Amino acid sequence: MGLHHPQSLPPLEYVPNPPPTLMLPNFKQPTIRVPGVNMKPSYTTVPPMSTDPYALPIMTARITHTSPDHSRLCEYTPVVGRRFSEAHVFSPSRTYRTNDHVTRRTSAGSEPLWILDSDPLKADSCGFVDTHCHLDMLYGKMGFQGSFQSFRMAYANSFPVEFSGCITDFCNPRITLKEAIWEGLLGEELVWGAFGCHPHFAKEYNTVHEQSIMEAMRHPKTIAFGEIGLDYSHKNSTDFGIQKEVFERQLRLAISLGKPLVIHCRDADDDLLEIMKKCVPRDYKIHRHCFTNSYSVIEPFLSEFSNLCVGFTALVTYPRAVEARDAVRRIPLHRILLETDAPYFLPRQVPKTLCRFAHPGMGIHTLREISLLKGELLSTVLQAVRQNTTQIYGL
Repeated sequence: MGLHHPQSLPPLEYVPNPPPTLMLPNFKQPTIRVPGVNMKPSYTTVPPMSTDPYALPIMTARITHTSPDHSRLCEYTPVVGRRFSEAHVFSPSRTYRTNDHVTRRTSAGSEPLWILDSDPLKADSCGFVDTHCHLDMLYGKMGFQGSFQSFRMAYANSFPVEFSGCITDFCNPRITLKEAIWEGLLGEELVWGAFGCHPHFAKEYNTVHEQSIMEAMRHPKTIAFGEIGLDYSHKNSTDFGIQKEVFERQLRLAISLGKPLVIHCRDADDDLLEIMKKCVPRDYKIHRHCFTNSYSVIEPFLSEFSNLCVGFTALVTYPRAVEARDAVRRIPLHRILLETDAPYFLPRQVPKTLCRFAHPGMGIHTLREISLLKGELLSTVLQAVRQNTTQIYGL
């Protein structure tokens, strides 16, 4: 299949930004249509079962649910057989809390074991969700084959009892086309998904990729659209104009589905804010992923979008990350999300001689650092960040 220039994509046929009348609960939204995309003949247009005023019907023969608690399942038929965990949720029992001090010792395995010296964890203690990781990339880099449960068991010494799950992000459309990869992962316990086209791949974006993303959005465990955005850094050779076009197009698709946004931005904040102000409702749920910049950069976004939360990785565990650490101190705790961006951003506390890549369980190190930077108890930070995760993702 040849790759087509994004400018050859047909225009989306729907209202660019909902005017006040479209925000009324009883207003009938128009159907979103993607001209030129061959939908399966059996598909019919049905309204989504959602009270979201921004949700639009999509081409599907199955009901799509976007309820915040994600407790209802849709009639989703996988393309291939899914891989499910055979046993109950795995929880290593060798993490204890006795005070707000952390001691480290090395495990007999391949990764360090962290023990929180504190009172034994209470039964009602809340856990954390890694809101952004890349399990497919992690498995590839580590040469791992197997279920997520077996991964947690293999690296049990570095999965604390507070770990409650992760959102794995598929942002390379070529991977999204391979249903066997992502369907297997989303069939796992404690794993949810997000789909989109990363700005690094914007020049390859075409109608086939777009259709595969829209298909993935039907999965009952797909809970967000992304990561999408702009990247003007030297690491990305894609033309700025193409990036903007693909970003804006995906914003409109995400909003039509009522899915939370996962935003990537590097060296492009002014353009990003301009496009988002044009396309995104002010109270929309947004995750500004992997923030590494100063507070002055993120402040306009926090002011403009009331439901935007900022994700921090283990980068903040490094003293040299001065700007990001200062941003953690200044951003209100109720606007912060935890993420690992695994396999990237290995925490400072984990020796590379023991482990070369980050994984979702290592989010505990970032939580610990946030508590130190904020001057708050770890339990306070854990509870607040979990509430923020529920607010944005419904988990």
